[in-house]
Amino acid sequence: MSDFDGSFSGVLSNMFGDSEANRVVLATVFATIVIFSYTGSDLLLNQREVVEYAQTNKEWTVSFENSIVDEDGDNLTFIFNDIWADDDEKVIDFFLDEVQVSEGFSIGYIDVKVIPEECNGADGSEGRCENGIWWSDDGETECDSVSATMMGDNSTLTGQWYDSGNSLTKSDSGCEPLYLRIVIYPEYDEHNDVNQSAVNEYQALSPWKVSGWGEGVISVQINVDVNSYGGIGEQLDDSEELTVEVSVHQFRASATLNNMSL
Repeated sequence: MSDFDGSFSGVLSNMFGDSEANRVVLATVFATIVIFSYTGSDLLLNQREVVEYAQTNKEWTVSFENSIVDEDGDNLTFIFNDIWADDDEKVIDFFLDEVQVSEGFSIGYIDVKVIPEECNGADGSEGRCENGIWWSDDGETECDSVSATMMGDNSTLTGQWYDSGNSLTKSDSGCEPLYLRIVIYPEYDEHNDVNQSAVNEYQALSPWKVSGWGEGVISVQINVDVNSYGGIGEQLDDSEELTVEVSVHQFRASATLNNMSL
């Protein structure tokens, strides 16, 4: 072996000039290549699996937490009471910008209940309805004809006006309450969970976080035809007292990943 002169070629000459040193160096280089090749391929494989999982649709179950927008504890959002004369027609407006929907919630649907004074309209009202006649300890009273409609023409209320779950108009002459409903949020059904295919929870919930639904004014048109017969020994009836109750139902959606998607 020649004398070492400190040059780069001299360093290489000393490293590979000895056969034993050659074997050690080559073994070390080979082991390093194998280790890095295995680690790199494993990392790339795992990364690809992670990316594929993140980009693949999974099955989610979307469920709903439901409540009524109620600011005073009576389980109602609005209440209105007034007297209708015979053949009276009134439109009652309820302004949704006057109520506060809970944070994270959306309006699902709106119920309206119109209650005549004979049955359930007054506290302590007791008796029974038979064939349009209200019988009580005070005698008999013929029920008035009442019709109610949630007005859609030129309405500012944003909702699903053509949904099959709606009940937009009702009438009755048997002293029974009238029940109206309009579905506000598309495809919303408080009683049923929804199966949703999505990449992640955010996408699964995104259809249930669209703003703009349930804004505007609820307009209810009520017509009354008073049946003047006031009962045996009673004066003629010429008016009807009605109570209108409005319940705004709100919901918040949550998503759970189905086990089969894990």
